[in-house]
Amino acid sequence: MKKILIHHIALVLMCANAAYATPSGERRPSRDWIEKKWELRYVLFIDSKKYMDMYIKESTKYNENDRKTGGDDVYHDIYEFLPGIQKIIPTKKSDIATAIIFFDQKGNVQNQEAPFKGLVVKISSILSFVLITQAETEFKPISFAEWNQGIPGDVSFSPALCTFTDILRYQDDWNKSNRRGNVGCREWTAQLYQKEPYIDVTTYSKKGNFIGEVVGWARFEDGPTPIIGMQGKQWLCLHECPGGEQPGVIPDMQAWTRKHGFPMPVRPSKQPRYPNKDYEDDLNEFWLD
Repeated sequence: MKKILIHHIALVLMCANAAYATPSGERRPSRDWIEKKWELRYVLFIDSKKYMDMYIKESTKYNENDRKTGGDDVYHDIYEFLPGIQKIIPTKKSDIATAIIFFDQKGNVQNQEAPFKGLVVKISSILSFVLITQAETEFKPISFAEWNQGIPGDVSFSPALCTFTDILRYQDDWNKSNRRGNVGCREWTAQLYQKEPYIDVTTYSKKGNFIGEVVGWARFEDGPTPIIGMQGKQWLCLHECPGGEQPGVIPDMQAWTRKHGFPMPVRPSKQPRYPNKDYEDDLNEFWLD
């Protein structure tokens, strides 16, 4: 697992590095910011505490090595910086960790914890979401996601904020038993765009339902939307819980949904719900064009 995490982080940053080197005098694509109205209210990282902590450890090592060697990585990885904003939700199966970055409508980070205080978000011309200092000093940008256009012509789950794990999640060779789970950026975004009463991040499995690795988001126009998921036999509210409730275990899901006027969650017919293989014609047409 450790080798997989290192490879995962390295591959993400290597993809960005492909756009790093440019002829002298030209603006590097990784530092060329797209000017557009900022729409995201928050970005939410979700995973089991065990695996988020593993990502944090390996991300820290990777970033520190880049600093020591004066490496060529275009961006630093976000996970090193999450401990200061990490929240833990205890469960009977395995604890869930969340970390949230909040923004204002100008893209300024609202978190007061270091190193987030004073940072601003940008989208590069290679469609990476990065955090930088206001003055764009020698502070190396922190990468946390990509802006993904999804399936050409489809607007039900795209455009979306996605991660490298999401790219793997929708490929034909994805192992549905992968501990990262079968809920990713497309499932999240579809629920967001359809204005569901809540966003369910449960990976439903015959071996037991669980909450995997998910990076979610919301826009200012969306308003508060509860984020829920089932870990083992316990339902959890992870963020923006209704009625002033705090994130944690939902003791009785039927009572909770009745109280707030929500329908009971329904297991999808399949997961992932939007794999690439269901859109082969659209993808082939896109690449042929």
